[in-house]
Amino acid sequence: MRLAVTTYSAPAWTIDEHARVAREIGCDGLEIRMLAGQPLTPDLPAAERRRIADVVADAGLEICVVGSDCRLAQPAEPRTSEVDRTAGFIELAREWGAPVVRVFGGAQSADAPRAEADAWVAEGLRAAAEHAAPHGIHVALETHDVFNSAVRVGGIVRAAAHPNAAVVWDLGHPHRAGESVAQAWAAIGPFVVHVHVKDIVRTDDEREWESVVAGRGEVPIAEMLGVLRRAGYGGYLSTEWEPRDARAGGGRKAALAQHAAHLRGILETA
Repeated sequence: MRLAVTTYSAPAWTIDEHARVAREIGCDGLEIRMLAGQPLTPDLPAAERRRIADVVADAGLEICVVGSDCRLAQPAEPRTSEVDRTAGFIELAREWGAPVVRVFGGAQSADAPRAEADAWVAEGLRAAAEHAAPHGIHVALETHDVFNSAVRVGGIVRAAAHPNAAVVWDLGHPHRAGESVAQAWAAIGPFVVHVHVKDIVRTDDEREWESVVAGRGEVPIAEMLGVLRRAGYGGYLSTEWEPRDARAGGGRKAALAQHAAHLRGILETA
């Protein structure tokens, strides 16, 4: 397993800052989502695409994931629009040699039955995977938002029934949903192509959670890495730092370095 860092952890940083920090804290990959305060979009100018690729390569890194903001369960949009946007991100991933494009389920309409929402996401995921297949790219649905249950996401990917439909496993969200590591892995294990690692604790308001440095929260990170190791997972572990308090911004590099060191320590002692 190799370490990466997502640019979402420091959304205001430039690609140069992200590449430098990722290299300094011992990562091999970079997951691109936010740059210089702006979300990544498929209409990124060609010159900027090339510059990003060059900066990452010069730092000895690889772009392991293109983090799209596509939400396949958006009922307010035509069903094809988010798939078309995903195709744009797939093209960006192809140019950068990235093997994974991340997508979300998104928000479920209040009047849409769960089965209908799941079928909608599965249909969109299958269509996007068909775009990605000729390039050897996986379109991976993240365990996130109302689709935070690994059991639910696993059912959707099975319904998509496409070899390029996959999962980004963010254990923090299934953990919040009350699912154990074993339950999550049983549901999505065959489909996991990328992993997000963060630690969180419940706040005084038991409905809310906040980020903490790795090892000081409630997420069973060591158990998760043990499951991945036994399964022979050889992909990336992408560290995330999502403090709610903007004043924590000055400590982002230190927090990411601590996350990387914590993960490395678990892997080296396993």
